[in-house]
Amino acid sequence: MAVARHRAARRLVRGTRRSTAVRVAYARCAEACGPLTTPRGDNPRVEFRSVVPPGRRLALTLLFLFTALVNLIFVGWLLLPAHVPGAGVAGTGDWRLFLARVSFCLVVLVEVIRIVQVSIIGILAWHARDPVPLVAPPGLRVAVLTTIVPSKEPVSVVARTLGAMREIAYPDGFLTAWILDEENDPEVQRVAEDLGVLHFSRRGRPEYNQPAGEFRARSKAGNHNAWRAEHESHYDVVAQMDPDHVPLTCFLERTLGYFRDPDVAFVVAPQVYGNMLENLVAQGASMQQYLFNGVIERGGNGLDAPLLIGTNHLYRPAAWRQIGGYQDSIIEDHLTSMRVQGTINPATGNPWKGVYTPDVIAIGEAPTTWTDYFNQQKRWAYGVWDVKLRRRAKAGIRLRARQRLLYGMVQFYYPSVATSLLFGSLATVGYLVFGASAVHLRGGSWLTLWTAALGSWVSMWLWLRRFNLAEHERREIGLPGMALALFAGPIYLSAACAAVLRRRLAYAVTAKGELRSTESLRTFRLHLAWAVVAATLLCVNLTVNHGRFAPPQLWALLALLIGLSPPLLSVRRTIAARRRDPAAGGPAGTVPPPARVHVAAEPRESQLLLTARLAEESSVTENGP
Repeated sequence: MAVARHRAARRLVRGTRRSTAVRVAYARCAEACGPLTTPRGDNPRVEFRSVVPPGRRLALTLLFLFTALVNLIFVGWLLLPAHVPGAGVAGTGDWRLFLARVSFCLVVLVEVIRIVQVSIIGILAWHARDPVPLVAPPGLRVAVLTTIVPSKEPVSVVARTLGAMREIAYPDGFLTAWILDEENDPEVQRVAEDLGVLHFSRRGRPEYNQPAGEFRARSKAGNHNAWRAEHESHYDVVAQMDPDHVPLTCFLERTLGYFRDPDVAFVVAPQVYGNMLENLVAQGASMQQYLFNGVIERGGNGLDAPLLIGTNHLYRPAAWRQIGGYQDSIIEDHLTSMRVQGTINPATGNPWKGVYTPDVIAIGEAPTTWTDYFNQQKRWAYGVWDVKLRRRAKAGIRLRARQRLLYGMVQFYYPSVATSLLFGSLATVGYLVFGASAVHLRGGSWLTLWTAALGSWVSMWLWLRRFNLAEHERREIGLPGMALALFAGPIYLSAACAAVLRRRLAYAVTAKGELRSTESLRTFRLHLAWAVVAATLLCVNLTVNHGRFAPPQLWALLALLIGLSPPLLSVRRTIAARRRDPAAGGPAGTVPPPARVHVAAEPRESQLLLTARLAEESSVTENGP
């Protein structure tokens, strides 16, 4: 027993050290844009500089053209008349030939989608820009907000964030911290009072709990808009972060300067996770942010349309009042971003704009269970479909051409994954069940061209790692992130079906800390059904074909892998957890005491000390003293 406890303690220490190392690594990225500069004039415009220097721009162009060319050659080769089912047959032929030709078109469309995906990444990398940081203006009244749903988010988690909010440095202005409590919880009120944070709740107020619109009940947008209605007018800038995102002391120092530009409506920073080494789910979810933070958002700067991210950002109240606050959507940040960038600033006559800074100013927590990860991904995928099908038209958004290009490219991801999975599966069913082969190819030529296309994509992916923010991100290939994206395929397809069929998806808070969601068969019901269908198709085909191998069977095997991997990985983790000594867990612990303000010789020293200390407190809070 003593040996087991000792091993559990060693695992806890190693985990704490690794978590602290990740958080410190991200804190070192707080000045990714370089030193602050003194503005010129009273109303300076935000300036941007290319992320890709001239020498690398040539390399990027050549790599992108090579990747696109190889993939186009592959698609062109597929379209050769000899490869089309029923070559030389006039008309549609019998039903089997017709089905084979439909399957052939689906296979080609899947490859075309892949070319579009590669092209999008190349375009965004080409336009990637970073803002030139400006010194924060003095005398601003700033509100820093976070929210909590106590039934889903532990008070201990938000207490760490509140303590860090109190340590944010802004000596030349006025800073007020707020907690927006959806349930008006007494414990949250007590913690807020102890930490010197103002408490707000809309609970029990019908005017702020409407079935739809600006104050929709049980929604993040409605919660923020309720606070806005009563308090926003008292502030020049409002900053908000999720309850698990711990801000660094330089949170305002690195962002307020951009509001010197009168047309800046919001400033958004990277979404990074400090708990990425906790398990496979957290690691994969973290790695999926690398490309978004390093390339996509920077490309948004270059195309005048950086995306608003709800996890941590700042906004100008005047702009939010003009558009009616956060928009009523399950992905309120995305739709709000489109809305505000399609609106004219009446004070200047110019469009409102956003700024993405790659400076890491807050460190959050990734989902750690399959339930929370799948819920998060389904919400994002459904939200994109919802915006494309309904919300955008209703909002009356008027974006410029460059902005429409950016949003079109970003919104292409979830539908493209769902469509590729659907088309590939339908083509596979056509062969495995009806024997309708989509293509007739020579194995050697097909394998050579397909490998070349895949290799060019991998080469581009590896080259783009240089744009990742932290040093460890630039070293990693990102295989866990790719695996999770693959496993989320059925979730994206389910979200697409729900959106197309107009089935409303309720907003679900991503559970955190000790309140994180549990995993059960219900979590994997979609994946298990996917696996059963794939296994059935394989069995039928092998029986009919007397065990002969055919390339479409590979797609069915991939579908089987997608369906079985998440539940099997969950079972493996559960068994491993049960073998550990109970001492490896422990009680939830106590809420950390109010944080003391540190004033270090250098801002970076202060934020590194804060990050390391908060990581240590996180371990104590979640694992017991």
